[in-house]
Amino acid sequence: MTDIRIKVSPAQKLAEASEALADYRAKEAATHANMLRLRAARLAREPANPAVIKPEQVKPKPRRRIIRS
Repeated sequence: MTDIRIKVSPAQKLAEASEALADYRAKEAATHANMLRLRAARLAREPANPAVIKPEQVKPKPRRRIIRS
């Protein structure tokens, strides 16, 4: 392949940039909508199955050894 640069008019550059931005915004909106859907499903599921919080286990303090000489 050769690196031949095709001259693009400013109008074509603007059209391509607008199209790329529109694609980006569409993907962003789809991702946001999916996140909202998943959040709603999680919030609807949480009250049905409340999380069981286990009490934190207290670790016994290690014994100090008395060193006698």
